[in-house]
Amino acid sequence: SAPQGSLHGRIKMTEQGEVIGFRYSNPEIAHRHLNQVLHAVLIATADLDNQPVPEQWLSLMDQLAAAGRTAYRDLVYESEGFLDYWQQTTPISELGRLQISSRPAKRSKGGFAAMRAIPWVFSWMQARAIIPSWYGVGTALSSATKDRETLEILQAMYERWRFFRTLLKNLQLDLVKADMGIAQHYATLANADVRHFYNRIQEEHTLASAEVAVISQQEYLLETAPVLKTSIERRNPYVDPLNFIQVRLLRDLRSLDVNSDDYEEQLKPVLATINGIAAGMKTTG
Repeated sequence: SAPQGSLHGRIKMTEQGEVIGFRYSNPEIAHRHLNQVLHAVLIATADLDNQPVPEQWLSLMDQLAAAGRTAYRDLVYESEGFLDYWQQTTPISELGRLQISSRPAKRSKGGFAAMRAIPWVFSWMQARAIIPSWYGVGTALSSATKDRETLEILQAMYERWRFFRTLLKNLQLDLVKADMGIAQHYATLANADVRHFYNRIQEEHTLASAEVAVISQQEYLLETAPVLKTSIERRNPYVDPLNFIQVRLLRDLRSLDVNSDDYEEQLKPVLATINGIAAGMKTTG
């Protein structure tokens, strides 16, 4: 999905520390992963499509990006109380005590701007909402697919534009990995005055799932990727109980004095669930 002409037989990547074990501790998996990377670099370098992206597609992408950005910012930055909802319904406060990072979860300056990108995504991944990767997509796409002609253009973009196809495939993965039922359980940790944000998240998830399925011409998400779909379905029964345990532990932990010995003892199993969920979901942020 890289821009045309950007690869010339080479690629440089940075691997996050927590995925090194998953990808390279087993020689067969390591070889398979490196083969996939090599294959992707060769295909992109050969540029077999070699067709310029139509201006109409680029213009439509600009419109979609603007609509999605507006919807995302409206929730995250411009909705009073959303910061409280995030802090109350995810283990973001506890992530700073987890010994898996070389940098603190927050920068020195205060407020939302202090949050680093990886803990922001990590916290939403733990609560199984994963909104940084898909929130706003449903609103953006629905604004375009109401027109039949525009829908047909989007479907053509999915079939013929590698970047757009890869973008929607990645969206499908996170939309399926997100679990609104479990996210709703985390919402019970929030005060009543901010709990309503869950409804906005759930509605956008439903909209995004429907719109992506329509554009990719599937009856359901990941219909054309049955191996991935099966992998997620088989993994969830092992991860889901950890989420329910984490919610119970967080509720108990937050009722304690942070300076007490009881707090430190209660924190240990909370951190264990964070590690377990991250391993099960195969990602942090």
